[in-house]
Amino acid sequence: TFADGADYILVLTRTDPEVNPKAKHKGLTFFKVDKPRGELPKGVQGSPIPKIGYFGWKTWELYFDNVRVSNNDMIGDEGKAFYAMGDFLVPARAHTAARAIGLAQGALEDALAYVKERAQFGRPIGEFQVTRFKLAKMATEIEAARQLNYSVCTKIDEGGRCDKEAGMSKYFASEMAERVTSEALQIFGGAGFTQLYAIERYWRDAKLTKIFEGTSEIQLRIISDHLLGKSKFD
Repeated sequence: TFADGADYILVLTRTDPEVNPKAKHKGLTFFKVDKPRGELPKGVQGSPIPKIGYFGWKTWELYFDNVRVSNNDMIGDEGKAFYAMGDFLVPARAHTAARAIGLAQGALEDALAYVKERAQFGRPIGEFQVTRFKLAKMATEIEAARQLNYSVCTKIDEGGRCDKEAGMSKYFASEMAERVTSEALQIFGGAGFTQLYAIERYWRDAKLTKIFEGTSEIQLRIISDHLLGKSKFD
């Protein structure tokens, strides 16, 4: 992400090739590769990957050829990158949940405005019970996700470990965002499938919140690991 505009690239490397295959999370180390802003460093080639959403940033595929780093470029302790990732993935997942909530809120607000101006059968579509019930369910799901994420963010601010709760928030919010943006697009009807309204963007971008910072399936794995006492961070 932002490979062209960043001041350095963070690289996850395997520094212990003899690690037990059943413990692949061990023996990983972070290094930073300094680079000029707007350029790629020597030995690194790549290009942006076309995406269907999140056009606000570029996602790059990079190739490293004989790129050398020193011990001074190491981030954190050697072989402990997995545990460092655990530390920053908790707030990152809360952040992703917040993004999902924002997408869903934007979709709801646009849908609310649309149902007041769009008329069918002689009256605004917001007067039809089926539309009103959709809006009520959307608003309820958004608020539930928001309150769950507030709880997680409070625990993070207090310095507590909350891998399970962050996974719950990220999972619930991202799944909710996909449902809510899809329902909002449905309310727009055929107009929602055009680029005349922002709803198509919300719909596309909501999908990514289920994928990055750990897929929905990964979040369920994390949650169930904690419930069953199998978490690597316990």
